[in-house]
Amino acid sequence: MAKYAHADVLDGGLNAIQNNATQMLLLKAYSPADNYTTVSGNAICTVTMAVADYTLSGPDGAARVLTVAAKSGTASANSGPAPDLHIAFTNGANKVLMVTDETSDQVVTSGNTINFPNLTYTSNQPA
Repeated sequence: MAKYAHADVLDGGLNAIQNNATQMLLLKAYSPADNYTTVSGNAICTVTMAVADYTLSGPDGAARVLTVAAKSGTASANSGPAPDLHIAFTNGANKVLMVTDETSDQVVTSGNTINFPNLTYTSNQPA
């Protein structure tokens, strides 16, 4: 049986991030059930995001990709000796929109420059 989702459908989730994620945070720890208050409390660096920091691409009938611009900021807290770093996108008020793993898990000291890389999030055609 053939399956298909229009780009507008695939973009729905991606647009929710693009249009509402006003902050990107580096977290010293994250668990899947963490709410906005917990995520904000674990933030060691926060940068402001704008709609222009996100780019949607991919043709109709294929995967759609949201690319996040590289950003930098200054750590406002220490990560601790054995961090489990994650990058979170929030609306800056009460919602965690997306969290992804940060794979270096390096120790961060308050005052350090944090370089957030270009990130991508893919919305695939149904399988």
